[in-house]
Amino acid sequence: MFRHFIALKTFVHQIDCFCPDGEHADYITINKGDVIEVTKERNFTEGSGWYFLIGINDQCFFYIAIEEMEQYVAKERVISIVDINLKMNYLQFKINQSLDSLDEASFVNYTNQLNEVSDLKETLDQYLYTVSV
Repeated sequence: MFRHFIALKTFVHQIDCFCPDGEHADYITINKGDVIEVTKERNFTEGSGWYFLIGINDQCFFYIAIEEMEQYVAKERVISIVDINLKMNYLQFKINQSLDSLDEASFVNYTNQLNEVSDLKETLDQYLYTVSV
């Protein structure tokens, strides 16, 4: 699994509580453009499995089940830098196809999507640069 992700969409995540009664569960809103860092710290609970400590924008830290993180990736709620590059490559291909077929509506649609993904890539690149320095 990759270590850094960025949210493509705003969504709400229920934070699991490890208390015996489980009544302390809370909700957090992950906004579009939030950078999610999967840390090396892990926790295993009987019946629930593995949890990873993640940080949102290096400010809010909590544990998330690996299955939940995998679902967020599969549903394209969050995306890794590799997937961003693949998405940008695909969108550039679709833009070229639109130009070849003179399809203005598709061209505008794919160009807007490419601009949006490029902005997210820039945000993630800036975060990764800041972390590395």
